[in-house]
Amino acid sequence: MLIAPIGVFGLMADAIGTYGFDVLTLVLKLFVVYVAAILIFGFVVYPLLIAFFSNTPVRKYFSAMKKPQIVAFSTASSMATLPVNMETCERDLKVTNATASFVLPLGATINMSGNAIYYGLVAIFFAQVYNIDLSMGAWAAIIVTSTLGAIGQAGVPGPSFLVVAVLLAAGIPIEGLPLLFALDRLFDMIRTALNITGDAACAIIVDRYSPDYDPNRWSKEA
Repeated sequence: MLIAPIGVFGLMADAIGTYGFDVLTLVLKLFVVYVAAILIFGFVVYPLLIAFFSNTPVRKYFSAMKKPQIVAFSTASSMATLPVNMETCERDLKVTNATASFVLPLGATINMSGNAIYYGLVAIFFAQVYNIDLSMGAWAAIIVTSTLGAIGQAGVPGPSFLVVAVLLAAGIPIEGLPLLFALDRLFDMIRTALNITGDAACAIIVDRYSPDYDPNRWSKEA
């Protein structure tokens, strides 16, 4: 652990020496696009799903999710955030214990929307760096491997080496990956916050169709 930063510095130095400093500007653009994609998914897609498939007020949903999102962002771990997420869903979002106990632990393992977005954007990023014209087969490979890789990703902090499988499936060289190692922790924190937000959204929607669901739970509170 002590010499890891030195190793990362060496890998980045080699990559920058090979591709030049201009590639750092491209990395910054990748980060901006990634954050934009996360915001769209978190503040547009999930709210629409909740609005159409549940009776939970969207404003209440966002208000309640602040604490789990902060924990997820600071720990970069879906598993570490799981107890907080379960407490929030049961206490503040009125999800039944049976639903929360089933959906949230499962979601912390396989529901990795942020990771899928990351894998796809990284693949496109390196395809552009190497001037590779992606075929329809390569696009399909990116979509499939990004989805499967997100499902298989562990819910603990650390580099997402499954992105290697995505790049190889699309025929994209992996030599440039060290360029992203320095920012990987920041990428990880952001995608984890989205992942646990999606877990809660899934729990709300699943609970809506459970036999124990009370459709008047929010009207009673009002």
